[in-house]
Formats: sequence, structure tokens, C-alpha cells
Amino acid sequence: MSAAQKTEFTLWSLVTTLIALLALAGWGFAIFSFGYPAIIIPAVTLAFGALFALVFMTRG
Repeated sequence: MSAAQKTEFTLWSLVTTLIALLALAGWGFAIFSFGYPAIIIPAVTLAFGALFALVFMTRG
């Protein structure tokens, strides 16, 4: 692995980690602001998305 590829991977990892932390912080703020619905609505949405992905994969 060359130095350029190693740096790109590190930069990509840093950006991905920061995006994930910002999303979690935003979700935490939503839970603090709105309470229980902020916990349930993303879970229901992700369950629907997972079901859609499974159907899409099995149908080819």
C-alpha cells in the first residue's frame, strides 16, 4: 500500500467517523427535544428500509 492510498484511507475514515458522530449527536438532540418519538421513528424507518433491501436482493 503506497503512502497516498494510506492517507486517503485515513482521511476517508476520519470523514466517515465525523459524519457518524454528527448524526448521533443530532439524534441525541432530537431525543432530548422530542422524547420517545425520536427513538421510535428512526427504528421503524430503518426496519422498512431493511425489508426493502432484503426484497430487492432476493428478487435480483
